[in-house]
Amino acid sequence: MTIVKTHTGTAKAGRLLEIFAYARRRYGIDLFVIDNLAKCGLDEEDYGGQKEFIDTLCDFKNEHNCHVLLVTHARKTNEAAPTGKMDVKGTGALTDMPDNVMAVWRNIPRELAQRKAERMGYESLDKDEQTAIQMPASMIRLLKQREGEGWIGDIGATFDARSHQFLEGDKGPYNYLAGEQQSELDIEWEASNAARY
Repeated sequence: MTIVKTHTGTAKAGRLLEIFAYARRRYGIDLFVIDNLAKCGLDEEDYGGQKEFIDTLCDFKNEHNCHVLLVTHARKTNEAAPTGKMDVKGTGALTDMPDNVMAVWRNIPRELAQRKAERMGYESLDKDEQTAIQMPASMIRLLKQREGEGWIGDIGATFDARSHQFLEGDKGPYNYLAGEQQSELDIEWEASNAARY
C-alpha cells in the first residue's frame, strides 16, 4: 500500500487535480481523498463552482480509472435521525453526480442515554432514550449506487477509539500494518514485555 499526502491546507481545485494526476502516473495511486470543498478554494455558497468541480472530479476518475472520495459535511439538523442525502451541505450536485454516496452517522442520543442510564439506572430512561440505546452506536450508510444493482442500506457499527476503525458486530480491530487482528498482537506483546507476579 502506498500513501502519499499531497497537501495540507487550502489548494485550488485545478492544482489539486494536477497533483492527483501526477500521483496516479508516478505511484499508481488509485484512491484519492479530499477532505471538504473549502480546502479546494470553493466557497460554501458557490453552488455553480461546486457543481463544476464535481463534474471535473467525475471526469478525472473516469479518465484515470481511479476512485475519489470527497468528504462533505452535514447541515446541522436533527441529530436524533441518521444523516441522508438531503442533509449534505452545498449544492445538490454533491449527491446527484457521484457514483456512490455514503454517510457516517454518530448516534449522539444513544451516547446521552447511556450516560443517563449509568448515572440514574435504565428505568430512568424515557421511550425515546430506550429506543436510542437499541440502535447502533454509529451507522455507515450507503445511500446511492450509480449502477443501481448493488446493495443500498445501513451497517451498524461501533467506533474503536484505539484503532480509529468502525467495527461491525463483535469483530475486533484489525492491524493492517501487521496483517492480523489487534488482539493477537496484544497477546504477543504482553507475552514478550509483561511480567506476571
